[in-house]
Amino acid sequence: MVSTVEDIQATELKVSESTVSAQDVFTAVVTNGPISDAWRFTLWSNYYTEPCFSVMSRDFDVGRDEFNVMSCLSSYGPMAAKTICEVTGRPKNSISRAVTRLSERKMIRRKINPLDRRESSLMLNESGRKLYERVVPVAIERQSTMLSGLSSSERALLDQVLNKLMQFRHEW
Repeated sequence: MVSTVEDIQATELKVSESTVSAQDVFTAVVTNGPISDAWRFTLWSNYYTEPCFSVMSRDFDVGRDEFNVMSCLSSYGPMAAKTICEVTGRPKNSISRAVTRLSERKMIRRKINPLDRRESSLMLNESGRKLYERVVPVAIERQSTMLSGLSSSERALLDQVLNKLMQFRHEW
């Protein structure tokens, strides 16, 4: 059987594609790529969120946006869904669905603004607070695992850099 140059090149390409290692791609894209910083943030986020929220969903029936809503309400207290969207950077429809689901599960209460009935203040009730206290250790454990390779001084430096970056979030 006579092979053409194109056949040989196609075969060589298939062989080279099958031998590409994830580490080689990682190095090319994440370390040497033109948006390496963005890639690293994205990958870090992906490696955090997927395992973390898979456990929350499986063990507690709590999704990402529901957790975000509960985190905001637990950390600060009553607030509008609009504020949660601004804080988390999540779309309004995602937070709205999470609020509806938490409300249906009787984890949060809504207090309608008497001056503008389109607005309401959200707050965790006792059931919601108890659920959050059971769920948040999953997030804490995942964060600890992912940061375990850093010394305490490196953690402090990372904290400083991330805090500085977050100061500019309204410009993004």
